[in-house]
Amino acid sequence: MEKASLKSERSVAIDCLRAVSIIWVLLYHFVPLQVFNRGTFGVLLFFIISGYCIAFSAESSQSAWHFYAKRLGRLLPALIVCGFLTTLFKRLAPDLVEPGRGLEWVHYAYTIVALPTLNVLQINYKLPDGAYWSLQVEFQFYVFCFLMIALGLKQRLLALLCAVTIFRTVTTSTDFYTSNDFFPFFIAGMSVAALVRGRTREAILGISVAFSVELYHLIFHVKQPSVPIEMYRSLLLWCGTAAAYLAARYDHLLPRAFHPLAFIGVISYPLYLIHQDVGTMILQRAHVGRESTADLLFRAFVLPAFLISIAWLVYALVERRTIKPLTALLANSRAWLCQWQPASAIRASHAAERPGDVARRDFPVGDLRSDGIVSWKARVAVRLLPSGLRSRPLLLPTPAAGLTGARGAASPAKIEHLVYTEGQDQKNQ
Repeated sequence: MEKASLKSERSVAIDCLRAVSIIWVLLYHFVPLQVFNRGTFGVLLFFIISGYCIAFSAESSQSAWHFYAKRLGRLLPALIVCGFLTTLFKRLAPDLVEPGRGLEWVHYAYTIVALPTLNVLQINYKLPDGAYWSLQVEFQFYVFCFLMIALGLKQRLLALLCAVTIFRTVTTSTDFYTSNDFFPFFIAGMSVAALVRGRTREAILGISVAFSVELYHLIFHVKQPSVPIEMYRSLLLWCGTAAAYLAARYDHLLPRAFHPLAFIGVISYPLYLIHQDVGTMILQRAHVGRESTADLLFRAFVLPAFLISIAWLVYALVERRTIKPLTALLANSRAWLCQWQPASAIRASHAAERPGDVARRDFPVGDLRSDGIVSWKARVAVRLLPSGLRSRPLLLPTPAAGLTGARGAASPAKIEHLVYTEGQDQKNQ
């Protein structure tokens, strides 16, 4: 049952792309070879995947807050734990921390608040790990989606993102650092999602905007603080978009041999959060150099394997267990708390009700079908009936149309038979 649920919720091919992204980032940070000197590209591939997944998350969200609650529930558990571990290691071994990377506990605590709120308080703080910069960009994307959904524009999300990105591109100086140059990658991912759902025209528009804006960045030499914008980055956008489409479209054709790679994709988020500064401290403590073959092998295989084990523990013990409960708590705190209400409190509330008293809202007499029969929603407060009546058929006459103002007249002979038994009542409770 667990495997079936996992299969229905995750795409193995998309997880493989996540694995490629995080391996790319790990090799960039730990293996000092020229071929791995563009680690930001791994993050950009993450942004394409994020755009693809967010398109479906926004589509299935019942409200703007429901969407954001799902994002918080997905990101906060691992962020809290990995940020705590990183801060703890830095406090316990400050001599292993690189200059300028030191951290106070107050900065860690404020990070948990600042990232989801886009640092609305405008307080200067340090991120627990240097890799957290991408979360600042991610949350900007999430907040934009939240605002558009709140305005009732969910169906125009991709078009609006394209419009805002174009506006920011043409109105911002090329010498000014912004996060706008990352948004073509989100647009590309959302366009892939639109293409998979059969919205071809919308997908072509989004991909055209993404490629055009990236070409603008390339031609006008837009500044980027991490890695200069070059032709290789545009090539990554094209190839990453194609890879995301192939992964989404032909996921079912992926051989089982790729499942171990997909596992790394499953734990890629906690691995990304824990890898950079903690990995550098481990290398410092083990006195691992940068030249010999043994050092390179340690950096390329031993250290990543150790970090993967930590990430797996965070995923297995924290992330997997808390994502759904935390999302439910944030999305609807009252309903979540009610399910933990003690049985004694429930019985006491039932005893306080008058037997046989049925709430008016349980009988929507004004909702008539065209034939004059009440469209019952099968919601009757049977728990309020005396226990002796719960096992008996309950006959509820259909209200006449004249009493409800609906079209047509209800025949007195038509009666809704709603049978509720004691066992059903206990099951519902």
